Amino acid sequence: MTPLVKAAIVAGSAVSAYSAIQQGKYAKAAAQQEADQYEQEKRLAKLKAIEDANDRNQEMIIAEASNKALWAAKTGTDPSESASFLALRDVNEEMARKDLGAIRLMGAAASRKYDLAAWNSRLEAKSSMRSAYGKAATSLLSGYAKANV
Repeated sequence: MTPLVKAAIVAGSAVSAYSAIQQGKYAKAAAQQEADQYEQEKRLAKLKAIEDANDRNQEMIIAEASNKALWAAKTGTDPSESASFLALRDVNEEMARKDLGAIRLMGAAASRKYDLAAWNSRLEAKSSMRSAYGKAATSLLSGYAKANV
């Protein structure tokens, strides 16, 4: 094998190694961008759970005010003195508490889902570079072996 052919083999291996590392860098950047997107989605899921909880609280307050006004208009008595009204209010408050618990649970589940997805993307970013270095090393060693046959 002539020195020129050996040089061409080594140069080709170097280019291949460089290309593998560049591909790894691009894959790492894409995976990191994906992880960042999942972190953003997590923050949005938490905000949505807070907004949903606030909306449910507001619904309960409006319903109670409406029930009080209706009760007073129909019976001409103070609703807070009626056992029936107080029982109805307690049922509505218990339903709201259960709804709020479900809203918080769903918000936590969504947050956890995005945590895991972000973790997986960061792991993929690390793996991309390790794989790229492995491919680059294989390319260099293969070129060296071919040039020294």
